[in-house]
Amino acid sequence: MFKSVRTFSSASRLSTRSKPLAFSNLADIKLRAPIAPTHKNFDVSPDHPLWAFFEGGNTSKAALRDGNDITQLEVRPWSMAELRRKSFVDLHQIWYQVLKERNIIGTELRLAESLEYSRAHHHKDFDEKLALVQKRIKVVLLERQTAYERAQLLDDVKQEYLEQFKQRYIEVDQANEVDMEEKLDRLQFAVFGIQPDLNDIDLEHDINVSFIKGVEYNAELKWGKHLQETGQNLAPLKSIVEQLPFLLKDTTEAVEEVIELRDSEVDVKMDKIDVIPFLKSAIGNFRGDGIEEEVAEDI
Repeated sequence: MFKSVRTFSSASRLSTRSKPLAFSNLADIKLRAPIAPTHKNFDVSPDHPLWAFFEGGNTSKAALRDGNDITQLEVRPWSMAELRRKSFVDLHQIWYQVLKERNIIGTELRLAESLEYSRAHHHKDFDEKLALVQKRIKVVLLERQTAYERAQLLDDVKQEYLEQFKQRYIEVDQANEVDMEEKLDRLQFAVFGIQPDLNDIDLEHDINVSFIKGVEYNAELKWGKHLQETGQNLAPLKSIVEQLPFLLKDTTEAVEEVIELRDSEVDVKMDKIDVIPFLKSAIGNFRGDGIEEEVAEDI
């Protein structure tokens, strides 16, 4: 048994030894000419993303345009005034279009450098115009960001003023009440867009989120002043249903209506989506121009 294994091992070693190659008819062997490397030997997908780095995409005939072709484009950078009028979406599209053009020019400049092309200065001038557009887009966006931040600060200042006015309104003495009411009317119109005369309110255009905030603010002032004068311990106003009477009526009548609502245990909660339709209907009915609509809804 062991002898046969040794024999097999010896035979395997002999079989693995290199053997000389045998050639016959060497004179009949013909060598082909070498194949020069060229892009024509490769199939490239027409949708390949690198085509975007060449002018004309997959239909490009040359990787480097002549300098005269660049000068004939007759382009100019976007001005600051033009860019300021564009939306964020438009600026985004312009930025990436310019970036695409700069990628094409950058590819051509790199190739021109390797070929020592003497007319590449036209490409550089064009690239400088594109870079200027990108710089101006950044400036426009910075201006908008700065304006937004300043608006936030103004909103904080406005809120601080409203708190100070609320305190003065609640603590005003009887001799200055009329003057303070006139100031409140002017403030309501200037800050929240609420007309002093209810008949001047446009139910379709004036009633919005700012109008709702004005109704809330007006009610808080008059409710707080009433509690300050009477010393009553009443809960804060719960919803727009309890706040609106302070805009439509004088404070005494509005307080009585709120107390009646609470005594009747009517649910005054309202979804946000229903607030604007409620205000339009309630103010219209109070003025007398929404009665027909209310009757139609009841029918």
